[in-house]
Amino acid sequence: MKYTFQEDLSERKGVISNTHGFLNRYLDTGFKTKWSGYWTPPKKILDYYGIKINGIWLNENSLDGVEYGDLLKYHHSTDTLDIEEKVVTPVEFPGFKIILNITNNSETKKAVQTVLETGIDIRRRTDDLGTGNYSIEEKESILKISNDIGRLTVGSKEEFDFNRKEVDRTHFPSGERQNCFIPGETVFRKEIEPGETERIEITLKTSEKDPEGLEKIEQSLEGRLDRTFNSSVDSVNNLIYRRKETGVIAGHPWFQNYWARDSFWTLLGIIDAGQFDIAEEVLETFAEKDLPGKIKTDGEVERVDRADTAPLYIIASEKLRLHNGISRKIEQGMHKAMEQLALDGDIVKHSPSGTWMDTLERGPAIDIQSLWLEAAEIMDDKRKRKLEKGLKKFEQDNLLKDELENEADAVNPVVTLMFNQVEKEIARNQLEKINGEFCSRYGARTRSVTDLGYDSSGYHTGSCWGLTTCWAAMANMRYGNYKHGISFLEKLEQFLDRNQPGALPEVVDAENGESLGCSEQAWSAGLFIHAIDSYLLGINVEEDFVEINPPPDLEITRRGKMVRGEKLDLRFSEGEVEVLNDPDLELRL
Repeated sequence: MKYTFQEDLSERKGVISNTHGFLNRYLDTGFKTKWSGYWTPPKKILDYYGIKINGIWLNENSLDGVEYGDLLKYHHSTDTLDIEEKVVTPVEFPGFKIILNITNNSETKKAVQTVLETGIDIRRRTDDLGTGNYSIEEKESILKISNDIGRLTVGSKEEFDFNRKEVDRTHFPSGERQNCFIPGETVFRKEIEPGETERIEITLKTSEKDPEGLEKIEQSLEGRLDRTFNSSVDSVNNLIYRRKETGVIAGHPWFQNYWARDSFWTLLGIIDAGQFDIAEEVLETFAEKDLPGKIKTDGEVERVDRADTAPLYIIASEKLRLHNGISRKIEQGMHKAMEQLALDGDIVKHSPSGTWMDTLERGPAIDIQSLWLEAAEIMDDKRKRKLEKGLKKFEQDNLLKDELENEADAVNPVVTLMFNQVEKEIARNQLEKINGEFCSRYGARTRSVTDLGYDSSGYHTGSCWGLTTCWAAMANMRYGNYKHGISFLEKLEQFLDRNQPGALPEVVDAENGESLGCSEQAWSAGLFIHAIDSYLLGINVEEDFVEINPPPDLEITRRGKMVRGEKLDLRFSEGEVEVLNDPDLELRL
């Protein structure tokens, strides 16, 4: 998606990436927080850069407007010059490029001096302050700045002078102390005729090894919710990295590791969006490493306690199997995952801090019971009867309890509804509660507004997550309540043009919508895609056929849906489905 802005630039930022790294910069040109700059997860490389032309810095004062999508394009002007500053992260390029197109609008020839200043901060993400100790190496058209953690190579096909003047700078973006190293100034000189344009391309590389790119799978939705669906497809691609391993980081800018639960929830949407190779690589990697709770982007495994890792692995793997097939390695991973089920009678045993609400101690928790029941159903495990019996114990007064032994009133029973694991009367009562007490104008609250522990800004005690909002949407649509389901998706959609255009946030305050977390969260985007394809459009991929059950009064066209090597183009209108192409699939409409 492409966005063009001229107003409210100071509050919006852009994140552009490839599978190697990402640049995080505000749309008013600023690098305003310690998370701004260029990153190659899990390292920071560049704190900021600045460009000065004929003594005038290109910043918010020279800025006329900005375009943002798969690149950042800033439009600047001075009294005699128009400057287009284009920033790109090309596929299979280990860094980013700055491309300046400078146009002389005067009637006389102009001498133009362009200066690049770089604030270097090569450090690990976990180190709040870098150690410095930089060395500088100068070669023809190349400048290398490095320390024992990494390096940045600045280069250009254009001739430039390097005015070496080393400065250690301490500054306080967003009030947090940061250190950076300024090696000097890189200077380009041009003479530009009246009405002519000169181009300067600057490369900033962090490695000599070109990263493997990402195959683009054309996907689109036309009609209601289409901008958010299409942007979410771009967003999950934006979060895929091929560092030591291929994976999906949990969120830009600071969740720069491959968390198991985040990855597997997100894979449901990645598979719906046809990125089967990526899903296979991610699932194989986790299987090879015995299903850890987290894999760092440097390949290191962290054995964090996560109660939902194993069942979510099975659920995501089964979806890939039905859509495209799975490798023997993934199949073995599913069986190993099933071995992790531990029961206390008919209730799942799990660590109190092992659920997705990891700032709280919970348990036994209904979402963990439901995830394992769904996994047991997939694996045809004989313990599914015990899990069904155990789930019944969460029923109370025709509603569902969040925890078996506590009275906390949380949103998690929607997971049970998503999988259609309770009788319709209980589901109807629970949905009425979700659509009332848990419904904010900004999404689905984690806690009921009537709960004594409710806090609208509490991470797991009242705020609205993209995760919970998509869950609530899917739970409603599972039981045919499309009006409320679509309403929840639209609540999430309102954030598409906010802090990071084209991205869905992690979590917001339930009362004012203020962002409380990452600006681009993987499972928010992935589950939005999944909610559209698998719940709203009712595309259900079975062993030997594809069943499609849309709601009435839906006007949408879905193009590029991939199933077992075939592409599906579908038009939905007034409850009917029209197949626009001729796929070699058995379709049940």
